[in-house]
Amino acid sequence: MKYTALALATFGLVGAAFAQQPAGEDDLFGKFSDIPIDIAAERMGASGQLSTASGNVQITYGATTIYCDEAQYDPNSRDVIATGNVRIYREGQLVTAERAVYNLESKDIIAASSRGESLPFKFSSTSFQNIPGGTGYLVKEGVFTTSDSANPDWSVRARRARIYPKDHVVFQDMKLYIGNTPVFWFPYLYQSLNKANAFTITPGYSSTWGAYALTNYTFPISDTMGGTIRLDMRSTRGAALGFETEWEDGEKKQNWGRFRSYVLDDSNPDENNTALARESVESSRYRVSLQARQYFTDDIYATVDINKLSDERLLQDFYEGEFRENPNPDNALSLTKLGDDYELTFLVRSQLNEFLDGTERLPELALDITRQPLFGSKIFYQGETSVGRYNRNFADSSIAQDYDATRFDTFHQLLLPHTFGGWLSVVPRIGVRGTWYSESGVITPFEDNVTVTLADGTTQTVKRVTERLVKEGSVFRPVANAGLEMSFKASRAYEDVQNRTLGLDGLRHVVQPYMDLSFVRAGEDSRDILKFDRLQRSTQPPPIEFPSFNSIDSIQDWNILRLGMRNRLQTRRDNNTINWLEMDTFFDVRFDRPEFGGLEPDLGTFSNIVNRLRWAPLTWVNFTLDSQFPLLDEGFTEVNSRANFFVNDKVQFNVGHRYLDGNVLFRDSSLLDVGGYFRLNDNWGFSFRETYEFNDGVLQNQRYELHRDLSSWVASLGVLARNNSAGGKNVNDYGVVLTFTLKDLPDVKLPISIDPSSTGSGSKNR
Repeated sequence: MKYTALALATFGLVGAAFAQQPAGEDDLFGKFSDIPIDIAAERMGASGQLSTASGNVQITYGATTIYCDEAQYDPNSRDVIATGNVRIYREGQLVTAERAVYNLESKDIIAASSRGESLPFKFSSTSFQNIPGGTGYLVKEGVFTTSDSANPDWSVRARRARIYPKDHVVFQDMKLYIGNTPVFWFPYLYQSLNKANAFTITPGYSSTWGAYALTNYTFPISDTMGGTIRLDMRSTRGAALGFETEWEDGEKKQNWGRFRSYVLDDSNPDENNTALARESVESSRYRVSLQARQYFTDDIYATVDINKLSDERLLQDFYEGEFRENPNPDNALSLTKLGDDYELTFLVRSQLNEFLDGTERLPELALDITRQPLFGSKIFYQGETSVGRYNRNFADSSIAQDYDATRFDTFHQLLLPHTFGGWLSVVPRIGVRGTWYSESGVITPFEDNVTVTLADGTTQTVKRVTERLVKEGSVFRPVANAGLEMSFKASRAYEDVQNRTLGLDGLRHVVQPYMDLSFVRAGEDSRDILKFDRLQRSTQPPPIEFPSFNSIDSIQDWNILRLGMRNRLQTRRDNNTINWLEMDTFFDVRFDRPEFGGLEPDLGTFSNIVNRLRWAPLTWVNFTLDSQFPLLDEGFTEVNSRANFFVNDKVQFNVGHRYLDGNVLFRDSSLLDVGGYFRLNDNWGFSFRETYEFNDGVLQNQRYELHRDLSSWVASLGVLARNNSAGGKNVNDYGVVLTFTLKDLPDVKLPISIDPSSTGSGSKNR
């Protein structure tokens, strides 16, 4: 027969205990807590001071529920002693054991032969108990894994472990097992439960490092900050030491920061794994970097980006991933005030690395005003104003001469958007710009005598051509601009178009012809203007209107008409309207073509026909095509295409191609990039990626990997090769890739990684 007690003084285990209290004594349970204890069992009774229950026992107290075969309750100590198939649920966590003692007042648990879960880990142990203070649990002889299999394919076994739920686990005397085979031993390991693992070993071999072992050890500094110590050993380069820390706080985590340092005495600093020549490098090498953002109020924040390097090859040699993304890191501090209609920024940018090119701003104050109605009228205003001291610093090895000037620039523009007939959008604009420079001049070639040191230690005077600035004093450059934008949309629906194969459920064609006429007149030839904000090399046509065209010091006279048409094919899918196909086609008519000092990708009166296409006919296939052709005038040809196919869960394939021919700024190229993944069966898969340059006949990159599904995780073993040939010099890199990825928890990694293509990067963009 099953009994239920809802008040301890009336029924059940604790009721029997309280029945033995002296008459008239205060209700001890009332002083203990106002939360009732609910007990259910098949048999209930008392044994001296202890209340007993047996047979499918269930004890509920607040957020805690205990299931067991038998239970005893001691009203003096508040301990519940549970035996036989014990299961304790508390605040979403489960602990199972053969025997456990749970204190209702302190909520302390002491369990033997226990099992439990603290995401992402499942664990078992010979002993489980609370850490004093209630912040976590102490586990002895514990086994931890993310696999729910009876025989987990990987596990961590530790003599002692301290678990801090939703935060971290600290292991002592820990071994990493693959199946039943131990593969690594760590005396101490800190494992975060909400970030990637805190201890990583990356062993390997490369032609530039020799045999190496890279180690990262992460530890908590505070609730919002963690630190990482790096100790790297390379047989041909020596030992290296680094310290890194990251922090993040604020309600929206808008305040964040990252500090990194790295130092080594390079045994072979002149090692060069590229086909290009490089300068001599000192053996003492280092980096110090700091990136941070801090909000002082909701609308005022500061940003920091500092990167001090010992030499220009450090990132290339030891942080290859970062070097590919940004070989010339910034050094800047800024303070920004945000308003409803404006943004005010105070910026200081300094070139701390003299061996790299850079433009210093010491300092700059800039005010950007967004487009907004002028005094509540139909006329819109937008503008930007900046003032600063600018230094153009060239790399030490450059033949160019540094220059500097103070510049004041202000731009103001009025627009009058209007719609005629309910369909034709017309936006005329007119603007003025004024820029004052404290210095101007012309840069001319100059032949100079330079003393150089030869290999035998002797010196010799040689002639070298450099560049010299011929100063011409201050200058003011007025600029006037005007323009007219016109566009309209027309559409037609084709409800009869139904094709499941192509993912079509009705079709709507939206066409939008547009034109943009831009007229600019500058009062000074930009060749006499010192270039700080200048046009960069690119195959794409530059913007033709302000403020999108932000290369202030490269402004030239122009009169350009841009004609184009946007096409969209839309269909219904999952009760939503999607763009099945999008295409934007345009070209420029240059009535007055600007000359940007040799940086123009297309010199004709008529520009290339530019076409940008996006096609996603089905959820498992998409296609992009960016192209431009010289159909109306002389020019160059560029075609960039990519197709991605997710055929099914067994086959994925992608192919891309870049073709460039006849561009005066870049060398011709015909580059093919292909890759794919093939699931061979339930346990095995194969992936590959190759990059081939047809113009050189060089297979630049190769990567082949074999993947093994091991229940809760996937192991991948592969090889990679890279050809760095250039100028007739042949240089090749080879590597081996070994990675482990947890399928259900990809952010949690095993504490080992081997991947030469990504080692030393560790970059994170924000």
